[in-house]
Amino acid sequence: MKRFFKKVLSILTLVGFAFLTIHSFDENHLGNSIQKIFQQPVLLAAILIVYFLSFCLKAAAWKLYLNGKARYSTCLIGILYSLLINHLLPVKVGDVVRAKIASTREPMLKDDEAFHSVVVLRLLDMFCLVGIAMIGLSALKVQFRFPLWLVIVSSFISLLVLAAIHHYAPVFWNKHIQMFKKAFSGKTGLFIIACTFLSWLFEASILYGTVMMVQGDLSFLASVFANSVTIAGQVLQITPGGIGNYESFLVFALTLFGFPVREGYTIAVVTHALKFAISYITGAVVLLLYPVSFRTLKEWIKIRRVREK
Repeated sequence: MKRFFKKVLSILTLVGFAFLTIHSFDENHLGNSIQKIFQQPVLLAAILIVYFLSFCLKAAAWKLYLNGKARYSTCLIGILYSLLINHLLPVKVGDVVRAKIASTREPMLKDDEAFHSVVVLRLLDMFCLVGIAMIGLSALKVQFRFPLWLVIVSSFISLLVLAAIHHYAPVFWNKHIQMFKKAFSGKTGLFIIACTFLSWLFEASILYGTVMMVQGDLSFLASVFANSVTIAGQVLQITPGGIGNYESFLVFALTLFGFPVREGYTIAVVTHALKFAISYITGAVVLLLYPVSFRTLKEWIKIRRVREK
């Protein structure tokens, strides 16, 4: 049922994107915007570097969470592989590849520990994104009410799952609870949270810079909010890199700051194109540094299908 509703929402989002494209696509406006960007190579390079650093911060948070069981290089390679895979395939399977790369490269790290760490840090990502989005909505004085029934149902299901794991797999439960406690105890936990939160501020630089280069008007804090709303919406991804999904959510966020739909659409398309470029460039580099065969990747991706059944 959950997958059905997710698919319906994803399709509706793509329908919305098709509507936006029909009514807001302007070839001349898009061409002029791209031209403006390439006329500012220094600023473009600076923005892309800061955007890349956001993934470096995520790798640092992951290394800290694994508590010495993985090298920083492994964490960064895993994250960049995940980025590449998510921009090549219509479903989000990058995290599976990320976890498998970590457990394959690091003899001290077991599969369950790698997957555990990825899940926890992904949840932390979502907490940061939702937190930023809520702060932004409050600052904008946007009327927004989160469905109470959804909170209650989600909490109930989560508690049931946790209770079942605790009852039927106590050894597994104790191991992973200890891993969680150890990671978030003391200064290490603060550093993990700080690196994760900062990574989302850094990631917003690509939107902020794009708007700046096309001579739009958007503050950095507004860029952080718009980016958070857009990335949170990527849970509905059913196209490579969330094509259509990303643009729809970003256009919505930009209209809250007074951007005309046509201008917001152009900014969204250009920003997403830059993100695709980075994912493919960094992906090519990690493929050279740590090549993984297509057959191996297929085997890893099957893990996700098995887990979903």
